Amino acid sequence: MQIFKILGAAAVLISMSCGEQTVVREVEAACGNGTIETGEDCDDGNEVNTDGCTIGCTVARCGDGTTRTDLIAGDDGFEACDDGNDNTNDGCTNRCTIAVCGDLVVRTDVSEGGLGFESCDDGNQSDEDAWLSNCIAARCGDGIVRTDLVEGQTGFEACDDGNTFDDDGCLTNCVAARCGDGFVQPGEGCDDGNEDPTDDCHNCQPASCGDGILQEGERCDDGNAIETDACLSTCAPASCGDGVIWEGSEACDDGNADARDACTGRCQLARCGDGIQRNDLAPGQDGYEACDDGNDQLGDGCSGDCLREVCGNGVQDAGEACDDGNEVRGDGCDNACRLEACGNGRIDAGEACDDGATEVGDGCDGQCRIEVCGNGRVDAGEVCDDGNENARDACTNACQPARCGDGILALEGEQCDDANAEDGDSCLTNCQLARCGDGVVYAGFEACDDGNVVQTDACLSNCEGARCGDGFVQAGAESCDDGNQVNDDGCSNTCQNAGVIPNFSGETGPVLGDGWVQCAGYLDEPGPMLSPGDDVPSNWGAACALQDYTKVRMVCGPNVGTYRYLTIRENVFAVRSGHRQGFITEARDQDGNEWQFNTNDIYGDDQRNSYWGGGQGCSPRSENTRNLNINNEHVFRDGSMCPWEVSNCFGQNLNGSRYLWVYIKR
Repeated sequence: MQIFKILGAAAVLISMSCGEQTVVREVEAACGNGTIETGEDCDDGNEVNTDGCTIGCTVARCGDGTTRTDLIAGDDGFEACDDGNDNTNDGCTNRCTIAVCGDLVVRTDVSEGGLGFESCDDGNQSDEDAWLSNCIAARCGDGIVRTDLVEGQTGFEACDDGNTFDDDGCLTNCVAARCGDGFVQPGEGCDDGNEDPTDDCHNCQPASCGDGILQEGERCDDGNAIETDACLSTCAPASCGDGVIWEGSEACDDGNADARDACTGRCQLARCGDGIQRNDLAPGQDGYEACDDGNDQLGDGCSGDCLREVCGNGVQDAGEACDDGNEVRGDGCDNACRLEACGNGRIDAGEACDDGATEVGDGCDGQCRIEVCGNGRVDAGEVCDDGNENARDACTNACQPARCGDGILALEGEQCDDANAEDGDSCLTNCQLARCGDGVVYAGFEACDDGNVVQTDACLSNCEGARCGDGFVQAGAESCDDGNQVNDDGCSNTCQNAGVIPNFSGETGPVLGDGWVQCAGYLDEPGPMLSPGDDVPSNWGAACALQDYTKVRMVCGPNVGTYRYLTIRENVFAVRSGHRQGFITEARDQDGNEWQFNTNDIYGDDQRNSYWGGGQGCSPRSENTRNLNINNEHVFRDGSMCPWEVSNCFGQNLNGSRYLWVYIKR
């Protein structure tokens, strides 16, 4: 097996946020593996050098020096020989046929007298023209009468008996014998070569013939006129060829020198088996002979009926399994008279192969069809066969169902296929391109991948590990994360909530940033003051009275995500007494939207036990239309409870619990 090293690959281009990847797998191409690869004209998967594809994976051709043996005569590409040269005048023509007399090519590689010598080759089987069927030039005396010339042309032959006798009806110059030619022929009593009627021989008959006395010049004289006895009336002895049947000695006598007609040269009726081939009849006529070898043996080329034993004559001769009278292949009897059947070991018409067996799975099935992936039939060892060479459809070029992991990028359902079981590379084991959010960590490109879009766990939605400063509060690890490196903005660089005063305790509110520090946080439940669950003391806000914090932000809402606030430009918890007016600088909600209020008065005293109410004192009026009073040290007024439980919460009119958060700022 010849090996060619090439680069074959299934290349998968993979585009991701982390860059472009190319997966390439190197494979080794080999002549004889059944797949046509780079540098190969063909590849039939075997090591047979005498079929249509050589062991060098080149297409067999006439002139390559190797004789094909996978075809029979008549098949396209059949070779009887292959001498590897382009000399058409030797024993193997440049058509890869064995040189034979009659192929129109004169052999020049054999000397006269040698086997196969040719002095001519006119491409026909006629012996009656200038060239005999044995490729020797015709000549007078070769026993064959030329018929291609007319009298007067050089080489014309009136007869040719193939001998050197001049007294047998055909002269040695191939001129027909006649009375007066000087040669005594059968039926002539004499022949003096002249036409003088006054001499002893006239009309080839002695002058004294018929008196019953044998005289000089007479060959016989029986004194009678009977022509069928031993002496003719011309005083010539009866002989074959004299035109008279000699009774008791001859069966016929047609008086000519043609031994190949109905009466032979021995004056016997022509018959099959006499060794003389008749030439006076056409095929189909009674007595016609295509050959006559003088015997009745079968299988020697000439049958007992004097017909050539040749395939196609319609007669099953010796050595033939059949003969349907034609040279048509594919009709059950081939042009070599062999039965055509799958399993006979020959590639007959209509067969793509024939290994002499009918088993399947050996490359040639029981119907003599080549078993190869891509023939459109599911052969032994195949699960599918769609008859095409598209490796990316549902049936691969190995005739196996396409599957994720086979290394072939399918047209449908697969984004990639790297033929491995690794989930950490660019192609997952489900044949989808690796991406952030697929739940698999892409080695070298992703720090993590938890398959969700939650930003508060250990892995962010961009597949980076959560860290302090990424802007997302990691549950259980960070109390805040404002996405910056400013350490005094309420959230420290270690992502811990820095927006509370030292030793803060209470209900933690939203992180406001921008330097705001929480100093108080209470839960105000519906119902009587100081009822269970209500943790708002009468002197709330005392922890906010820090002298170096000069601003206050009052925040109220049902939860840390929904609230309203007032910003006051003086720390009213730190004032001694008195009324403050015009100190409320802004009123907004959690989204920064403004809300309206009708006064900006505030009150404070030196007890720092202010309350969270509305109106003057404990009046339950709307807190967004009345003063904000932070100066009443009493719990009760006018016999009623102060409005701790008022659900207004800066006009939000809450019906349930509410939170009060207080922030201060330098």
